[in-house]
Amino acid sequence: MPHNGNPYNKAHELADAIKASEMFTNYLAAKQQLEEKPELKEKIINLRQRQMEMNRRQMLGEEIKPEEVQEISLEYAKTNQIKGLGEFLKAEGVFIQMFNDIQEIIQKAIESEFR
Repeated sequence: MPHNGNPYNKAHELADAIKASEMFTNYLAAKQQLEEKPELKEKIINLRQRQMEMNRRQMLGEEIKPEEVQEISLEYAKTNQIKGLGEFLKAEGVFIQMFNDIQEIIQKAIESEFR
């Protein structure tokens, strides 16, 4: 079912709808609270750097020991228990899921036209 309208205008409307969503405003609020606690922000940054390094090594074909994976998983679990960090990670996850869902909707709609 075709929709009328300039796709650029619709993209701006979508961006505005995303910014007005509860998922985005909750994420921004949690991010702001995290910004006010540099020690917690640093903890998240360090954990993500370790995760990215492990992912990089894996993509290069290096073997990742199960102990390394378990260590990162445990660190994330501990981080989720820290007040402020758990809320941030949850809000971020919900926002990322919404964003991924939107991308999937667009992708499927376009792909269906190529069948």
